[in-house]
Amino acid sequence: MSFIDVTIAPVREIVIVISDLYLASAEADGLLGVDANSSVRDALPGFEHAARFGRKERIEGGWRSWLARWLGRDDLASLAPAAVAAAEVFPTSSTVWIATPVHLIASLTRLHLDRHGILRLSGEDLASFATDFARTFDEPEFKIKSIDSGEFIIQSLATLDVATIEPARAAAGDLEMSLPKGRDAAVLRRLGAELEMWLHSHPINEARVRRGELPVSTLWIWGGGAAIGDSYRTAPQGPAASAPHRLSDVAFGSDPYLTGLWRLHGGECHPLPERLPDLSTHPHAHRAALVMEISPLLHANPHWTVFEALAGLDHRFISPALAELRRGAVASVVLVANDMQLRIQRSDRLKFWRRRQSGVEGLR
Repeated sequence: MSFIDVTIAPVREIVIVISDLYLASAEADGLLGVDANSSVRDALPGFEHAARFGRKERIEGGWRSWLARWLGRDDLASLAPAAVAAAEVFPTSSTVWIATPVHLIASLTRLHLDRHGILRLSGEDLASFATDFARTFDEPEFKIKSIDSGEFIIQSLATLDVATIEPARAAAGDLEMSLPKGRDAAVLRRLGAELEMWLHSHPINEARVRRGELPVSTLWIWGGGAAIGDSYRTAPQGPAASAPHRLSDVAFGSDPYLTGLWRLHGGECHPLPERLPDLSTHPHAHRAALVMEISPLLHANPHWTVFEALAGLDHRFISPALAELRRGAVASVVLVANDMQLRIQRSDRLKFWRRRQSGVEGLR
């Protein structure tokens, strides 16, 4: 009698992306001040280990293009985020955008967006807003569709030349400097103003306030580009096409770019669990990517600071991933945030001469 060896190789790499962690100088200095306090220093052990022993490298083009290249999909790395997110939502011959619901805070002189103001809507609110949008904006120029991340995809039949940034970057910087720019920026700015008027005192917002939720001030339109349909579903040619890990990567998260990327790669994303998943239940997964956000934690815990949200992610994902690395179940762990990557391998822990530093410092 012969036996077949069914031994499963250990996961080679775990990538953890904190997709909305962008640190303006003032905020980073504030976090460093908290992180340096000895009474709370142990709250970020995973971040600290990564900062001390990880190999740091700045990411050009943001985490999305980095993740596409990591997956072996260089053909998708240069595409607009909305193009990848909407690959099977809207057809080609149009421009698509991600539209994120946001709550803006009005001061005496200007509007302000903070981390608590980046919203994710329930399925019921998404459906209600989408239905009313179609009724209110009764024109063929723009169409809207809700997506599982709690956001929308907006389609424009016109080809628009506009530069935008994602709301998480705007929350870390100057809001005025974050408005659409470029040849056709006036089109998006006008739509934004119309959305604000539409949503002001909207019945759905009034219901949200009664439930203790923030009302939606407007939809932040960003990440636009030419729609690609499903033309990129075919695997790329060249070395990436024959890579043995191409169909053995697993992803967790609901970010629209992540889910679109994995669909185009021939797979489906899993929901992000409460803590680091047991990857042995995915026996063919040689690499794993987990994409998570700070904002949902701040909504679920309104009195939390950014530091406390990071501590929660450390406890649930980063430290457990490093524990898997120490016991040899994983070959490497990569932490991606603030346009930086920290790559940690098992042997890196032997470099004891490296000075201790705060976790947030490692992401600057």
